[in-house]
Amino acid sequence: MLPIIKSGLMAASREISTISNNISNAGSTGYKRSSNEYTDVYATTVDQVKRSTTGMGSRSQMSRVDHSQGSLKTTTMSLDLGVSGNGMFIAQDPNDGGVYYTRDGSMSLNNNGQITTNNGRLLMSANGQPLTIPFAVIDGGGQRQLIDSISISRKGEVVAQYGTSTRVNAGQIGLARFRNMNGLQQLGLNEFSETALSGAAIIGAPGADPFGQIIQGSIEASNTEISDEMVMMMRAQQAFSASSRMMQTEADIISRFM
Repeated sequence: MLPIIKSGLMAASREISTISNNISNAGSTGYKRSSNEYTDVYATTVDQVKRSTTGMGSRSQMSRVDHSQGSLKTTTMSLDLGVSGNGMFIAQDPNDGGVYYTRDGSMSLNNNGQITTNNGRLLMSANGQPLTIPFAVIDGGGQRQLIDSISISRKGEVVAQYGTSTRVNAGQIGLARFRNMNGLQQLGLNEFSETALSGAAIIGAPGADPFGQIIQGSIEASNTEISDEMVMMMRAQQAFSASSRMMQTEADIISRFM
């Protein structure tokens, strides 16, 4: 009996931990909520008369990430980018060259004029190159012009404006999708990496089917619904409390016969 009760305690504890993480990240840009899946465990006996199956508790099967769209919040910042539809931003680590994927569109410029993610990784274009915006250019009259504004179309085309007449096309933002989104490995800080289960990244341009569009001046909020998470938290806490009482009762029964 104790192993069965223990499995219930572990399942409820894991559920509480997952829900707590969802709630704590409800305000994180681009965060995708997680949920747990469980399977029942049975013990089966076979004799000459009949076959009987007895429940032996539950086992945590896997943790699943919900990649559904979060709401887009307007910020009016030119390098805040949201994806409306399918696709993830492609980010490359400038040190080891590792490639990561995220829906967090809080971008900025580093000292080299490269567009970077919130974690300092380089935002990659549709052709696999870092997107770079010069801070200043020399115009047709030989004058040095500083950058005035950055505009990014729904197709991810990045254009920088210098003075009144000089425009520089910095490239097109790339997006990635996967055959099995649930196979991605969640790394924390709203980043994911591909695995054998997810398959290799399929790279494309925003606005090209089946990829979504880029919304400049917006960021994607977490897809966590606090009210739903609180209901599930209360249910998990009740399950944990019930299993704890069963554990105490079983311990009392065993002590009486020792």
